[in-house]
Amino acid sequence: MVNLKGKGLVVLTGHAHAGIVNTVKHAQRMTGVGKVYVIMGEFHSTGAKEEIIQKTVANIKTMGPDYIMPMHCTGFEAIIAFAKEMPDQFILNTAGTNFILTS
Repeated sequence: MVNLKGKGLVVLTGHAHAGIVNTVKHAQRMTGVGKVYVIMGEFHSTGAKEEIIQKTVANIKTMGPDYIMPMHCTGFEAIIAFAKEMPDQFILNTAGTNFILTS
């Protein structure tokens, strides 16, 4: 996690075994920063039941990130759910994609 000056938290995950919602909440507690700018990484949702995916998307949506970039083990169904429910925040990440985050 990084607190990007003037923007908020950037939360990068590997294989978020604790769950992406728990991971972001932990980052907020650890830093004391409530604003979430970017959530990017593996959300460990492959094979999750539809109700779990919808609950995860709803919880992330209430956190109000500016951008959401689910990758790899997030799973196709969850990636599609984020794209559908958060179209203005969703960024599709593929191999070779570069991001520049500045404050």
